[in-house]
Amino acid sequence: MQSFIEDVITSCIEEYDDLSSVAFIVPSRRAGSFLRTNIAKHLEKSIFSPEIYSIEEFISYLSGLKQASQTDQVFALYQAYLKITPPKDKESFSIFYGWAQTILGDFNEIDRYLVDHVSFFDYLSAIQDLNHWSKQQETTSLVKNYLKFWKLLPEYYQLFTSILLEANTAHQGLIYRKAAEDIEHYIENNTTKKHVFLGFNALNTSEQHLIQALLATGNSKIYWDAEKHFIENTAHEASLFMREHQKKWPYFKTHPFETVYTHYTKKKEITITEVTQGLQLAKYIGNHLATYSQEQLNETVLVLGDETLLLPIINALPKNIKNINVTMGIPLRQTPLASLFEHFFTLKKEHNQKGFYYKNVITLLQQPLIQKLLLEQAEQIIHTIQQVNTIYINKTDLQEMLALTTLPESLVILFEIWEDNPVKAIDNCLSLIYILKNTLDPSQDALNLEYLYGFYKTFNKLVTLNNTYSYIEDIPTFIRFYRDTISSETIDLQGDPHQGLQIMGMLESRLLDFKHVIITSLNEGILPAGKSTNSYIPYDLKYIHKLPTYQEKDAVYAYHFYRLLHRSEHIHLVYTSATEGIGTTEKSRFLLQLELEGIHSIHQIVATPAVAMNTLPVQSIHKTAEVIQQLKKLFASGLSPSSLSTYLRNPLEFYYKYVLGIQELDEVEEIVAANTMGTIIHNALEYVYTPYVNTMLTVAHIEAIETKIEPVVKAQFDQIFKSMNLSRGKNLIIYEVIQRYLMNFLAFEKQCIQQGDRIQIIQLEQQLKTPLVAAQLPFPTHLKGTADRVEIRNDEIRIIDYKSGSVQPADLSITAWEDLLLPEGKYEKAFQVLLYTYMHYKTGGISFPAKAGIISFKKLKNGFMPFKFDKDSNITEDTLLEFEKVLTGLVCEIGSEEVMFKQHTSEIGLN
Repeated sequence: MQSFIEDVITSCIEEYDDLSSVAFIVPSRRAGSFLRTNIAKHLEKSIFSPEIYSIEEFISYLSGLKQASQTDQVFALYQAYLKITPPKDKESFSIFYGWAQTILGDFNEIDRYLVDHVSFFDYLSAIQDLNHWSKQQETTSLVKNYLKFWKLLPEYYQLFTSILLEANTAHQGLIYRKAAEDIEHYIENNTTKKHVFLGFNALNTSEQHLIQALLATGNSKIYWDAEKHFIENTAHEASLFMREHQKKWPYFKTHPFETVYTHYTKKKEITITEVTQGLQLAKYIGNHLATYSQEQLNETVLVLGDETLLLPIINALPKNIKNINVTMGIPLRQTPLASLFEHFFTLKKEHNQKGFYYKNVITLLQQPLIQKLLLEQAEQIIHTIQQVNTIYINKTDLQEMLALTTLPESLVILFEIWEDNPVKAIDNCLSLIYILKNTLDPSQDALNLEYLYGFYKTFNKLVTLNNTYSYIEDIPTFIRFYRDTISSETIDLQGDPHQGLQIMGMLESRLLDFKHVIITSLNEGILPAGKSTNSYIPYDLKYIHKLPTYQEKDAVYAYHFYRLLHRSEHIHLVYTSATEGIGTTEKSRFLLQLELEGIHSIHQIVATPAVAMNTLPVQSIHKTAEVIQQLKKLFASGLSPSSLSTYLRNPLEFYYKYVLGIQELDEVEEIVAANTMGTIIHNALEYVYTPYVNTMLTVAHIEAIETKIEPVVKAQFDQIFKSMNLSRGKNLIIYEVIQRYLMNFLAFEKQCIQQGDRIQIIQLEQQLKTPLVAAQLPFPTHLKGTADRVEIRNDEIRIIDYKSGSVQPADLSITAWEDLLLPEGKYEKAFQVLLYTYMHYKTGGISFPAKAGIISFKKLKNGFMPFKFDKDSNITEDTLLEFEKVLTGLVCEIGSEEVMFKQHTSEIGLN
């Protein structure tokens, strides 16, 4: 089947003797490239190439004006705003910028549709008056200023237009208006020139005016890629504009409407695929294209409904695709460098008198390009921040972290303070680009260097604009302007437009035909876009002045969608069904229309990732010679209560932590963690009770200790945390809770003394180490640990362990010795206090009977909770000898070569 371009070329060759004298006007540059290639294929002799214009190029040529950049337009509009607006009503550039883009869009539309701006703005101002009409006699100053703004719009428009024209530039709409006004002059000077328009659909008023003027000369033609099925169906939005043109243009009263086809009604194979979300869509497209041959790929177009999926889809393409051509280019805002600069801006914006916030510092230093720049210095800074628990970092801190007297240039650039100065910010960003450029290797980092050059141009553009206009006065405005600039800047990709897979947006597909068509993101709100609009012009006013509303915009996309299907043979349409947003996950009505038409063979597929439902094996670690060697070292250095409790809870965790030495990652504590809270309580109690060791405690002693609690706790916080904010938030609550815990404990001690208890502290935080001797042990073993407190209370020895968390008496009560070894460490607290008691017994530090237990600060009403065996809390020598059997069995299991480290311990036999 011939493409539409080939049909037009065949017709033109038959009609015109020499195509060199013909000017072809097409919807886009891409279409012009395909047209030129196809003309060359159909000619039998060499000729001078005909003139081929995109419609925008042709109109720019007619007007003689150069299009101003969006940024130049914003500044020109602000100039007009400053000149016309009364001084007391003027807003800063940052506030003005918030609505300027929308106003520019409306100006552009008014001009493209040749609307009389005077009457139009009168209408708009009257509408605003009605909207803010009130029975109250006095209108607020805010409403008065608002209505005054709408009345000044005609003056803004006229002065803005004059400023642009003085520089021989214009916005797109003004270029269109000027071209329409000058078309008669062009015709007078080109009486013999032939013009051929092809592939158009929706035309604004300016385009319609100049095309009709050229058609009226008699030496111009227009070819439509129309389908009979849609033209005759007056309710179908795909033919909305063509029916209007056919009905209203005087030209078609005496000339045929060329050309109308019947390709669409030929039965086609259409596959509609549902995927759950965007990244899965990219993977699905990659897997689907892997089945295509090279010949098929040369005839395939991939149309992206959602162009933000370009990079994921490129990364998901299979290896069999050697050649691709991407029409749209990669937007700068989607490149990895955009993420780097966003983190860079966040670091600078959130800087305060204390320094740079640690999370922002770490996030920036973890960026791949920053890691290449700083090498090991990045990891050293991150490690120190986490180790020292630094929340805010300044340059002095960085010098101390790296043991340097002065910082290297790279760190000076990264941590320069902007002081709300946009000039300084732009210079700083350019310095970062220069130093990154010198770091990257052109042979390995070609793509990153290309991205870097794109950002270099962006920041230089901001330098030029700011030097010219000086409207960017603060950092928020600078960042906003930067974001708008990179949203329109792209990195152009090179490719052969006539070979390999073609990837494009919907509008780039105009006039082009492909055998294999894949269209993605066919969801309501994307294709079609729906009621999304960015305009201050009300719907009714647009309708009266024949400006496009969302209905016309949907009709544009309907035409392009269906036109892609006209001559294609294999069609693959993909939509997402994820529930992430509002309105964006509903299946497109274009798909529902295809299903309801019943013309084509439609196959419905739900694509899901392959999930292997494999049962994970129970993880187990064999004890190799190297593991046994590590265990020997561990046993010789000493097994602590916490290490043995870890084994009872999870042998694998014991293996990772104590055999391999894998520790938890250090993280900065902004909010005091539970274990740190416990450390502060232990340290504070040791400090305040140390002067009274081996002294019989009195009420006076406790009252003296109470006066020291607040400064001691504050000192502990200062020692553990640098620059911790204790004035508000959760840390203030935790700070107060710790003090409350300690004061409640002291009140409990005082009450006990008042009730007649005689309390003498013997040891505080005593470090213990003793050998464990038994014939069956695999190798020499020591036990070690630190008991929180040993006291004599009413002539009875007590070994006490403090717990800041919740502990219940049942956690310390067993009925059989085997209970201590239950899986997942059910009685690990009982095991711990017995182990402390056993070590004191072996070092000769206690007499019998004794008690061992826990004081829980969260359950202080329970007081001292002792270990109990069969409801008896007294610990005798026989008790500890029975425990020794349990302990020896456990240690033997840990050291046995036959017993693997598994998720749960097996039952241990007692000797």
